[in-house]
Amino acid sequence: MTLFQNEALLLLVLLCFSVTIFSLIFTKINILPETNSGRTSTIDGLRGILALSVMTHHFYITYIWKTVGEWKKPENILIDNFGGVAVSLFFLITGYLFISKIRKDEVSWKQIYISRIKRIIPLYLFVFLFILAITLLNVQITASNYIEFLKWVSDWILFKGGSFQNFESGLVIAGVHWTLIYEWKFYFALPLIFVIWQQKIPKWISSILVIAFMVYIFKHKSHHLYALFFLAIPAVLYKDRFKQFMQTKPAITHIVLGILSIIVLFFTEAYSWFQMLSLAVIFSFIVSGYSFGILNHKGLKVLGEISYSIYLIHGLVLYTIFTVINIVDLKTISLEKYYSFFLPTALLVTIVSLFTYKFIECPFLRRPLKKL
Repeated sequence: MTLFQNEALLLLVLLCFSVTIFSLIFTKINILPETNSGRTSTIDGLRGILALSVMTHHFYITYIWKTVGEWKKPENILIDNFGGVAVSLFFLITGYLFISKIRKDEVSWKQIYISRIKRIIPLYLFVFLFILAITLLNVQITASNYIEFLKWVSDWILFKGGSFQNFESGLVIAGVHWTLIYEWKFYFALPLIFVIWQQKIPKWISSILVIAFMVYIFKHKSHHLYALFFLAIPAVLYKDRFKQFMQTKPAITHIVLGILSIIVLFFTEAYSWFQMLSLAVIFSFIVSGYSFGILNHKGLKVLGEISYSIYLIHGLVLYTIFTVINIVDLKTISLEKYYSFFLPTALLVTIVSLFTYKFIECPFLRRPLKKL
């Protein structure tokens, strides 16, 4: 993998510039919940950056796909980490939030699962309708492939995705659905984690379950990512200690986190153990109040509020612009010229995401449980 290339550094500049501009613009947009009890301000700001980072990652891959003919992992470490680091931090956020919930003696499982359904399913189904429409515009359903079509639909409903008659439907949303499988498996494991954490089952059974989990995550590289949910545990347990360290040794905190962030972004392979452990350290400081001087900004919090929409919608926008409309034949332009589409594309993604958040996510998120 290549470390430093002008194409990667230029894309980093474009990402930073777009985050800055959008956060300033979105300061004037009032969509934040009136009550933020129990929410961590720095996490809210972080989400917006992460979602735009994933978009940047897929913006680059779209060019490779259109010019080389293959949707593949970027060779440049930094560009690859626009996606890898962002997804890892999203998983750490999920782990932190829900492990914090199950530390309580009493947990409302109904509330947890209904809240997850309200948060994830409506927008996902909306996006799937577009996937379905685009797929059916490219593939005809016949008596011979009808059963295959029903299986394809069921796979998408279960977040597994997949192609239909060799049409790569996942590319319509840049393949982001794969992370939802990890998220939902973690949610379904929460009751088991709860009984182990609260010592509601014999210790020997807990030990067997923990050992089995360790074997599972080390068995295959794709399983390593489940560890990210649990690498958030130090942030849950030692939040006060991280705060104390920041207060008593601010200079050391700035230096260590600055150096570690550079190493993670520029020199570590996505989803490697060193990267995941390093991100767990950085994340522990972030949830303890370390903001890098920007994460508490209101505009970033607004971006964070619509981050799920940005995450699910950006691939659809990229596909519409460069495949459906085919605004330009990417084989005829250089990568640098392609970058001129970045800011307008990112702006369109955020505008569309504002609408999907307001008209699809919000009606479900703000609706009381008793009305469901």
